[in-house]
Amino acid sequence: MNTPHSLNSALYRIGAVSKLSGIPVPTLRVWQTRYGAFSPITTLGQHRLYNEDDVKKAVLLKSLTSQGHGISQIAGFSSTQLQQLLQTGSGFATAQAPESPGQATGTWAVIGQGLAHRLQSDTFSATGWGQPLPIQQVWVDLAAASCNPLDQAPDLLMVSVNGLNEHTAQQIQAVAQQHAARKTVVLYAFGQTAAVSRLRHAGYGVHRDPLNDSALIDIIQSTRPPLSAASWALDQLANPIPARQFSDEVLQRVANIPSQVLCECPRHVAELIGQLGRFEDYSRDCLNQSPKDAELHTQLNIMAATARALFEKALQMVATHEGISLKEAA
Repeated sequence: MNTPHSLNSALYRIGAVSKLSGIPVPTLRVWQTRYGAFSPITTLGQHRLYNEDDVKKAVLLKSLTSQGHGISQIAGFSSTQLQQLLQTGSGFATAQAPESPGQATGTWAVIGQGLAHRLQSDTFSATGWGQPLPIQQVWVDLAAASCNPLDQAPDLLMVSVNGLNEHTAQQIQAVAQQHAARKTVVLYAFGQTAAVSRLRHAGYGVHRDPLNDSALIDIIQSTRPPLSAASWALDQLANPIPARQFSDEVLQRVANIPSQVLCECPRHVAELIGQLGRFEDYSRDCLNQSPKDAELHTQLNIMAATARALFEKALQMVATHEGISLKEAA
């Protein structure tokens, strides 16, 4: 997020920002209004003025998007984070920025105007995402979808039908395969058991409508692919995992506190932290020894480190409650 503009900082109109960054004015406007990349001040004459950090951020965004980063994933980064991302090298050139729990990514295609209107409504965006959804294409029905190919395969194809029978299920499969959709979600009002089973067996998400917004959000969230190794690394960049708080000696001392005096929560938590720390090291060794499995071991390592950090907070809570010292021995 941009910091508030200083009254003493240089201010630029959007045309000047465009000339300095090499980004067309219409693109800058879209990046600002749709993705919140900039926070210009507005004068009494309704002119938007940008500061020097905005110009720097625009230059960085241009460089990163030219490398393959999606603007929707990196627009919320600060200039410092964008600079760090740019310096990570070509190995992360196509990686996406960290996602927030409610952030919708990729490109979507929707079959069914009613569903599309719902997903694009301000009410749904405010409830579930806080930003417009990345809907690339909307078709009125399956027939229209089969006759109008897309230039880019959608990450998510959402289909809304009133009735789901064997014929409709075959049509949905044909359209999904035609457009090479990564994931397909089908919402139906009435359906035959065999047709529902057919689509679920094919790996499609199939759900009975009507659904409330919360249920629909959960379904959409479940379609997100696991983060790649590069994305995990970038997630660490934005939200670094704390270093270990306690040495093995402190954990061992807490684990050995006599159970007759206190409950065994301190011992259990200390043992869990030790086990997670050891698995953290183990997964890091696997990462170094098995480059072809780097994505898996990167995720395991970060998951273990995240869990360890959470349990360290738990140990601090328990220690405070029980009056246990977590200081290193003199």
